[in-house]
Amino acid sequence: MTTNTRDDRREMLRVTGASLAAAGLASVSLLQPKEAEAAQVNAPHWIMIMDLRLCTGCRACTVACKAEYDVPLGAFNTVIKQVVSGKYPDTKRDFIPRRCNHCEGTEKVGNMTVPPCVTACPEYPKDRRVFVTAEGKKIRYRGGATYKRPDGLILIDNDACTGCGKCIDACPYGARTYNLRKLSGKDKTKNAIVKCSSCVHRLDEGITPACVNTCAPGARIFGDLNDPNSDVAKLAKEFKLLENREKTTVMHDAKTMPNIFYIDPDGVLANYSFTKENKLTEYRDIVE
Repeated sequence: MTTNTRDDRREMLRVTGASLAAAGLASVSLLQPKEAEAAQVNAPHWIMIMDLRLCTGCRACTVACKAEYDVPLGAFNTVIKQVVSGKYPDTKRDFIPRRCNHCEGTEKVGNMTVPPCVTACPEYPKDRRVFVTAEGKKIRYRGGATYKRPDGLILIDNDACTGCGKCIDACPYGARTYNLRKLSGKDKTKNAIVKCSSCVHRLDEGITPACVNTCAPGARIFGDLNDPNSDVAKLAKEFKLLENREKTTVMHDAKTMPNIFYIDPDGVLANYSFTKENKLTEYRDIVE
């Protein structure tokens, strides 16, 4: 795994208030602020903001992710897409970082909303789990092969996975693919499925995701939206990211409520598109 600095850990602990419970004991899904207040718990609401004004397309994030997860050849958890606009000789090249959106979703299952990849999973909902907040409060939720934690992270439990691929088909963004180095937990004739987890193993120890830690220009900002003092909360308010999702998220028409937002004053996202047929090829990071 990539090396974590002491300052990096200290900063993440400042954002969360304390390290989260170990992943084996806790899992989290996204609670809305009103729901969190009603439950009298302080579950974080993890989001990531991509500042397109700062991304240089260096791809340090893709390398860091590869190293952190040993992502197999030909697969990527995060990629940088290039968008060229204008006509020669007045052309401009911009970069759009992409990864799993950890969508909030709109379909209600139990006491939370979940995205299409979760509802498509035949192994969800399954076992009952408990997420313990930094204050010691407990939030109960359901696990599965693909599931949502109360902090909004969309995760994969390979032990429960049959490798059916229905979640790959259901994700409109192409953020999931097969891991050709690993077999699924329940069906050894099929491969496991891989995607970005927001470095949950690091978050549970109070450490920022690897891609954020390695981003030299600071184009990736990660934190707790429920913390009004966090950088993400301040930026979301300043740029009205939640109010303008049609301009600050990728493929807004999919209506999955992504938790990855973009600061995009030049309207770069408007010049970027892909189809259902080529969504998987979007997660091939090709330097042009």
